[in-house]
Amino acid sequence: MRFHLHIRIAACMLSLAFYGWSGYGQNFNSIVKADIVVNDLKDDLLEVTGTAQNLTGASYSLRYELSVITSSGETNNHSKNSQTGRFTLGPHDTSNLSKTTVSINPDKRTIILLLIYNLDDELMGTSRKVYDRQEEQRAREELSFEKPNEGIQLMGMVTERTKTKPGKDFYDIFYQKYHLSPTQGNRIIEIDEIISFGRTTRISIKVGDQVVYQFIAQPKRDYLTAHADEALRRVQRYFQYLENRNENQIKY
Repeated sequence: MRFHLHIRIAACMLSLAFYGWSGYGQNFNSIVKADIVVNDLKDDLLEVTGTAQNLTGASYSLRYELSVITSSGETNNHSKNSQTGRFTLGPHDTSNLSKTTVSINPDKRTIILLLIYNLDDELMGTSRKVYDRQEEQRAREELSFEKPNEGIQLMGMVTERTKTKPGKDFYDIFYQKYHLSPTQGNRIIEIDEIISFGRTTRISIKVGDQVVYQFIAQPKRDYLTAHADEALRRVQRYFQYLENRNENQIKY
């Protein structure tokens, strides 16, 4: 499973802009809390440890993925290295999951992302830290224009559970288009691929638990690009629906 995301940080939380934040959403971290512990070594090296804390009196069989994602804003190229594994977490236990050393390039944006799932692939806990000197500078420049208490929003997060090359190709095409679009929501978009009739597979695009678009996969890139365009329209239309619904709830 691959993840990409953008994080918009309000100026009132400027102190977190350099190394990012650990976020809560959709009840993540309410049962099993993910955390990333960072020790600053030297020469732009970080020692990173992923941890999991059980907040309940039950035991859980879980798996984790600790990823380091590096991207260049100018070329939009990105690379990802991940460590994965399974573990059991007893009642109220805390466990160190994985440790790695990360080399930070000051000219690039580095995201350290820890995701914890149960064995049904449901996301239980998430934590992320961001190293981006350019973003920190932009936040400083915009400080005088931000309103206080705007908080933090997780924007542009897309997850992938594909099984074939056409599925992965569609994910890459969709993500690039979504990443470059002016409208990005604060809900997770999931690209899911399941076996359909015969040897075909069906790709579904979900926002949260809502399926907004699906189609039968084919390997032709023009075909996948056309469906990525339509999927992006459906996603943006659904975000608009959610925004209008929230506004109506506030009015009435």
